[in-house]
Amino acid sequence: MKAILNYFKKETVLCISLLLALISMAFVPLDNNYINYIDFHTLTLLLSLMIVMAGLRSLGIFSMTGSWMLKKTGNARSLAMVLVLLCFGFSMVITNDVALITFVPFAIDVLVMAGLENYLIRIIVLQTIAANLGSMLTPIGNPQNLYLFSLSKMSLGSFISLMLPYTLLSLVGVLTACVVLIDSRPVEVDAA
Repeated sequence: MKAILNYFKKETVLCISLLLALISMAFVPLDNNYINYIDFHTLTLLLSLMIVMAGLRSLGIFSMTGSWMLKKTGNARSLAMVLVLLCFGFSMVITNDVALITFVPFAIDVLVMAGLENYLIRIIVLQTIAANLGSMLTPIGNPQNLYLFSLSKMSLGSFISLMLPYTLLSLVGVLTACVVLIDSRPVEVDAA
């Protein structure tokens, strides 16, 4: 029993997801179409992206880029802004989910290299917010925009000009959050 409780503590999200999936089966009875509910194409693309990110990490690309970034940024606040703005900007062209899958592991590596592990949660939360806010500018930023863009039959320019004020306001909010939540402690590359 203790082993089960330890496993549940270690894998809480997995266990809760499994429980909720089993509960959902009471509302959607098991049938031959169950396997079709899974979007294998999207899962395969995400798995491929994660494998590429792991490969880049194992080749030391994250470390080299992170070291360069740490030399260019002087303090924790400017480093946080760069890491958060990477998600904000790239989410407009590679979708919010892909931006997070790409830049959260990078941020973790960079923050560990700088000895700023205590900023991990704040910066990852800000990255998540930034990716979702930045992605609103373009039709390909997130699936909802793609749906609205195709439904509205707007031109690309009209769509972007409609979303631009909200995106700029969001950018100001994200930058303000970085300034408020992250102090200007100097950063140094961990030699180890």
